[in-house]
Amino acid sequence: MKKNIVFLDSSTFPSNILFPKLSFNHTWKNYKFTKKAEVKERINKANIVVTNKIELNKSNLKSAKDLELIAITATGTNIIDLDYCKAHNISVCNLSNYASVSVAEHVLTLMLALSKNIKGLERDINKKIWQKRKVFALLSREINDLNGKTLGIIGKGSIGIKVGKLAKAFGMKVKFFSVRKYKGIEFKKFISSLDYISIHCPLNRNTENLITIKELKLMKHNLILINTARGGIVNEVDLTKALKRKIIAGAGIDVTTTEPPNPSHAYYSILNKSNFIWTPHTAWASQETLQGAINQLIENINSFYKGKKRNIV
Repeated sequence: MKKNIVFLDSSTFPSNILFPKLSFNHTWKNYKFTKKAEVKERINKANIVVTNKIELNKSNLKSAKDLELIAITATGTNIIDLDYCKAHNISVCNLSNYASVSVAEHVLTLMLALSKNIKGLERDINKKIWQKRKVFALLSREINDLNGKTLGIIGKGSIGIKVGKLAKAFGMKVKFFSVRKYKGIEFKKFISSLDYISIHCPLNRNTENLITIKELKLMKHNLILINTARGGIVNEVDLTKALKRKIIAGAGIDVTTTEPPNPSHAYYSILNKSNFIWTPHTAWASQETLQGAINQLIENINSFYKGKKRNIV
């Protein structure tokens, strides 16, 4: 029997990524993007739905009577109504351990760029400040080493562990904090002794607004905060205030609560600051990781129809 497959947001992957062959008879329909109002119609006759960020909930899943498998091209499952799927015998699979290297390298890149004040020094060159000096080096901004500093990693999954390994290669001391056993007092103590924080935990009830102005005020003034996990974990308005008031030294951000962000987003007001780097949710998106993600997606689907289910959530 031919399986009908729809990819609801194929534009989340560039066109140069190759899709391996599926091992069964099928049709495959790509939609670059799917609006909420279009989901029901597009999944109506699907046996397999592939999605990255398009939400599948009780309201739209009710129309998909033939649906057997939802294949997520990411790790996070918050866009899927898992309870509904379980009740209606719809399997859900995701990707595992596919972006650890790319995200970890991005984290260290942000840490280094902020510590070495790359953005600010480049700005000083553009302002001709270096050219006007008589000595060879422009020492207009503070530069710091990672070596000997303490990095606190929130979350001890594959990405957090990889970040820790890279950080140790730079001579950093690494500490982990698990949000699964979250206790406010322990967390406050943890964040107050660090030079860097990198967030690698999921966004859920326990971690939403995990870091607000209250927590930021407990941190060292020279701390640099990195968030490549989910936007809602850090209160974005509070972080903006903290950077403007120099409550912490800097921040590197790859994620926001709403993506793409609204034109009125708080981060736009600090985008030109030398102690703030904002990337557009690309920490995971190295060429190698993108291809690996699609390879794993196809392997997940093939395995499901061979009776060897993998990465089922």
